[in-house]
Amino acid sequence: MRQLKLFSMSFFCLVMALASASIFLTEARVLLQPQRTEQSFYDHIASGTNSYASSSYSKKLVLGDCSFALLNRSRAGDEQRQTALARSCEKISRAITESMPSNSQAWYVNAFANARLGNTRLFLTSYKHSRRTGPNEQWLAENRARLAEDMFAHLDAESLSLHEADLTMLANSRRGTRTLARRYAANEDFRERIIDIVSKLPP
Repeated sequence: MRQLKLFSMSFFCLVMALASASIFLTEARVLLQPQRTEQSFYDHIASGTNSYASSSYSKKLVLGDCSFALLNRSRAGDEQRQTALARSCEKISRAITESMPSNSQAWYVNAFANARLGNTRLFLTSYKHSRRTGPNEQWLAENRARLAEDMFAHLDAESLSLHEADLTMLANSRRGTRTLARRYAANEDFRERIIDIVSKLPP
């Protein structure tokens, strides 16, 4: 009887050790993916082989990589490769939102990918989800504001209201003000909108 218990305990420990090793390897695989400075980084994402592990950290890394790749999509190659990259990021961000509906970064990346793919309806849906699930994350508001400005002609009434809320939050912080100033200098159409928002801020 004692031998059976020892065997059961040993077997359990072996299973746990193997499971731990598997989790470690999966997490390590995310860290060992190509660096952003390498051309293989874009090839890797466009191939659809980019992956994430179970930890929140690995999801944040892969979403950050997709955001960076979508911003610099021209480095992926021709239009076909750029489309493949956007589809890969759309798929992986959608998978994360399905398992973590409150992940505002995943909703943002999904909105970004759908914008690149020309899927306006899906872009708007994910954009709204990102704002609702992460209304107070300034770094994300900066990214959303840039995306909303790029897609301004496609924003509906609700999205315009959410975009204005992001701009208002940015206008209330030093870092956000610097971001808005750069946009103000580069985009003439943006100037009147941001002046109107700033004029409504309390003294």
